Amino acid sequence: MFKSILTYYKKCRRAKRIANLSNRIPPYLQKDFEVELNYKLWTTKGARFAASHRTETLQRLSSQCVGYLSAYLIIVSLVNVFGLKFWMISLSDSEVSFASVAFSVLILLFSQLESSESFVLKSDRYHNCALDIAELYNQLRYTKTYANEDPNKKDILLKISNDYDKILKRYENHAPIDYSMLQLTKSDYFKLSFWKRGLIRTEYYLRVQFKYHLFMFGPVFLFVMVNLYKLFVKNS
Repeated sequence: MFKSILTYYKKCRRAKRIANLSNRIPPYLQKDFEVELNYKLWTTKGARFAASHRTETLQRLSSQCVGYLSAYLIIVSLVNVFGLKFWMISLSDSEVSFASVAFSVLILLFSQLESSESFVLKSDRYHNCALDIAELYNQLRYTKTYANEDPNKKDILLKISNDYDKILKRYENHAPIDYSMLQLTKSDYFKLSFWKRGLIRTEYYLRVQFKYHLFMFGPVFLFVMVNLYKLFVKNS
């Protein structure tokens, strides 16, 4: 009796474990190849469009950042020429010279590093990749809608799958954050919670915009904080 109870318990545990494992499998993998291919084309297309938008944003922010740093360089260089004083801060000739050289080196280094990233080229390639996959996606949708009784449907699906693999080999892969941004635009479909959407937006800002905003607005923030500190010390 004890042995039969133990056997029944093991069967229940095994059935529960199999059920849990099946729940972890993405829904599109639980269906046929056509559904899986449709999902892969749709998500990859959306992620590549998101990657194109991300790299385009990086290019725009990079150009703006160089402009801001160049403006700071010119402003600092003109301080002693016009006998200016930054509120509570006064700079000597040597300090102005050091700041000018520091900004010049920073701009040079930043420009070289950013130009090596080739954001414009990457954005264009991601966009072209998304368009190529979109063509295959439209072919698949047409096949699903009008070729259900076509005896060659299996060959058509196989050709679309092979063409999809060839496209992926021609282009570099997108970043994980691009797929997350696709999920964000389709939050209802992916069932994203409020906190998950917030985490994705935060991650995107830190990965894409934070560095440039730090360079563009960091000097102004530092200038204000130093002046407030000196004002506080003076009035204490």
